[in-house]
Amino acid sequence: MAKVMQGALGSAIVLGLLTACGGERQGSGGGAPDSVVTVPAVPTVTLAAVAPNSFSGTLPCADCSGIETTVALFPDTTFRLREQSTGKPGDAQVSMGRWTHDGATLTLDGLGRTLRFAVAGEDTLRLLDQGGKPIAGSAPVTLVRADRMNALREPVTYTGTFGVMADGATFRECGSGQTFTVLTTGAYTTLARAYTSAKLPPGSGQQVEVVARFVARPDDVAGPKERDVLEIRKYVGPAANPDCR
Repeated sequence: MAKVMQGALGSAIVLGLLTACGGERQGSGGGAPDSVVTVPAVPTVTLAAVAPNSFSGTLPCADCSGIETTVALFPDTTFRLREQSTGKPGDAQVSMGRWTHDGATLTLDGLGRTLRFAVAGEDTLRLLDQGGKPIAGSAPVTLVRADRMNALREPVTYTGTFGVMADGATFRECGSGQTFTVLTTGAYTTLARAYTSAKLPPGSGQQVEVVARFVARPDDVAGPKERDVLEIRKYVGPAANPDCR
């Protein structure tokens, strides 16, 4: 009798331990478990958490006190990056490219340049070195997500391929390789005249340099509403960038 009680007590202890540790208990029919306790995986940042969003902060600078940086990430995998060196003369530089995200690292790939950031939750990016490792030292390396999206729509210089087709004018921006609709406002007429004067073969585009700004797509312009369009502010001239995508 004592052995039977000891056996029952031992079974109860084992069952209690299994229950406390999240073990599975089979139903009376021996089929699927009544419940399954799943250990949650390490959370990853989803695409929706990355874009559309903008992140700002100060990044290291070799010959200045820091680079005031803002990066705007868009759902079409393009980014706009504005950098302003503090304590040095000169305007802010704005560039474009494509971003990728593997759940842990955000990579910005532009013309001849790649930046990598560790994604820390949904609000913070931390700059990594070129090998994808954390940067040692006390230099600032953090960008923080803004409460409101900063799409970086100020006029800046862009290089790309301009063309006019039956359905309108387009601009294929060099850094991102993405094609954007061009509005017929601003300095569009000057650009279109220069393009016509080049007498290119039908269907061809011309690589040009322009001062332009991205704007939200007007209601009367066909295309996805979430995708900006380009307004030409100044035609600078023909360009020749062999690395243009």
